[in-house]
Amino acid sequence: MVYKTKNTYKNENYPWQPYIPEKANKLILGTFPTSERNRGSYEFFYPNPNNEFWKILFAVAGQNLADYSKKDPVEIRKQVMKKLQLGIADMGKTILRQRGNSSDANLFPVEFTDIFQLLDKHKKITTIIVTSSSGSNSVLSWLHQYCNLNEYNFKVPEGTLPKSTSFDFQDRKITIKIIPSPSGQSRIKGIARIEMYKQAIN
Repeated sequence: MVYKTKNTYKNENYPWQPYIPEKANKLILGTFPTSERNRGSYEFFYPNPNNEFWKILFAVAGQNLADYSKKDPVEIRKQVMKKLQLGIADMGKTILRQRGNSSDANLFPVEFTDIFQLLDKHKKITTIIVTSSSGSNSVLSWLHQYCNLNEYNFKVPEGTLPKSTSFDFQDRKITIKIIPSPSGQSRIKGIARIEMYKQAIN
């Protein structure tokens, strides 16, 4: 019997740029876009139609995503980000993806997005919102690894969601707010999840 001993990974580079409106004072972070086969009809953050991210954000903004189905999908998402004064980026710049799987557990970060460079450029940002925190491949874990690479550190908080922590970056304090994943796999859903997003963003 011949057994498999080698993992198969595909190298992927980040497909689009972070989007940060001029007046943004918060930055929300994910890990890396879903696999291409799971992307919908637009090239922008959270393109998987089964992910609740944009429905949640529109609800936080007091709007219904379904009301904008005939509008340009990227432009309406940028507009809601502007209204919420919220920037968006993902932690992974280059990753290895195992078996074409979209789960974070099947992603390995080769190079991180330079979050500190974004903070340098956008001085109004004082809050980072993290959309997953469980496991070694969560957004929180990747942010923690990136901070350690640059000799910054923050204490990873314990307890139930939502949680928060902080670190000092140059001339300002950066608060990290940790909320549930918008994925359908999240244990926290519905109104409870929307409320956590609303508290973190507003």
